[in-house]
Amino acid sequence: MDDASRLTARRLVERCLHDGEELLWVGRSDPSRMLVDADRYLIPFSAFFLAFVGWALVATIRGGANGAVVAILLLFVLAGLHLLGGRFLVKRHRKRTEVYAVTDRRVFVTNGRRTRETDARRTDWYVDRTAGHVSVEWDDTRHLDTLFVAGSESVRQYANTGLDGFPAPRGNFALYDVADGDALLAALRRASGR
Repeated sequence: MDDASRLTARRLVERCLHDGEELLWVGRSDPSRMLVDADRYLIPFSAFFLAFVGWALVATIRGGANGAVVAILLLFVLAGLHLLGGRFLVKRHRKRTEVYAVTDRRVFVTNGRRTRETDARRTDWYVDRTAGHVSVEWDDTRHLDTLFVAGSESVRQYANTGLDGFPAPRGNFALYDVADGDALLAALRRASGR
């Protein structure tokens, strides 16, 4: 993050601070990091899905099918377009507008209009390191393990893909693709006592 971006992020975060809250770290998700492991299967699946639905739409139109069937297939085409490319636009928008912060009381993500947060004293977070980046995720979906086979894993597989939060709310609280990972982890350790 350059100095101007860091200053803008800090100003945005400072408006969200509560009285007496100490700011330990401010950062953002790296906007240049767009692909995640799940994209290895999501991209080919999306392309196949879109091709199949597109073929079905063309065949349906040529066959003179009912307008309701065409409308339903058009909805599937739109879903396929979102899977293949639209989700990257969602992800890019989030990376450019959301700011991450760690204080002595809470960890939060804000875009100035909406803020999501968790208690900074929580110790149920885990770290995922990749080349030059750190992602930290809190286990907010463990309760799903009793409802579904691979419950929390089935929710987490869409994390940080641009599909998380669509159409249901986002799953685990997380800070993704942070380039300044060591400073983030130091702030989290200080706040949580872990």
